[in-house]
Amino acid sequence: MQGWFSGTTSDDAKPSSSLLADWNSYASAQSSQEPSNLPLPFDLESAVRSANDTVSGTFSVVSKGVRDLPGNFQSATSNVPSGKALVYFGLLLASGVFFVFIAFTLFLPVMVVMPQKFAICFTLGCGFIIGSFFALKGPKNQLAHMLSKERLPFTLTFIGSMIGTIYVSMVRHSYILSVVFSVVQ
Repeated sequence: MQGWFSGTTSDDAKPSSSLLADWNSYASAQSSQEPSNLPLPFDLESAVRSANDTVSGTFSVVSKGVRDLPGNFQSATSNVPSGKALVYFGLLLASGVFFVFIAFTLFLPVMVVMPQKFAICFTLGCGFIIGSFFALKGPKNQLAHMLSKERLPFTLTFIGSMIGTIYVSMVRHSYILSVVFSVVQ
């Protein structure tokens, strides 16, 4: 078959040798010749070793610089929430968004007839959303954040409006006050 491609007959064809034998003969022919076309021999092993040393040296300099930063990596990652906290955050946030969505889609159109249902769903949704941030940041950190001097008036207004909404919609059954407290929220 090889003779057909090369144009020789089967009588003229030499027995075929293996690929390994061809490679070894090529390699020995190349090693016996003087490499006159290459000005400098290229040593791959030393080049890889040099590149490795350079990368390791650069990495050690960078990691030393990071260790010497003020407020080290430990303090920077201490506020990263755990996987469990992220799950609770996601569940509470999804619940809060669901209740707010229900309040606006189902109960806002019938707010004139039943203001309590809108107010309860909206207040529960807001409570779940705030609770999700308590789960994410931790209760102590979230309370400190909400009770800081610049946020205290807004926190008190929000919590007061939530309590007021529940009171006027469940106890007083007042349409006007339910709307007012829901708007304040």
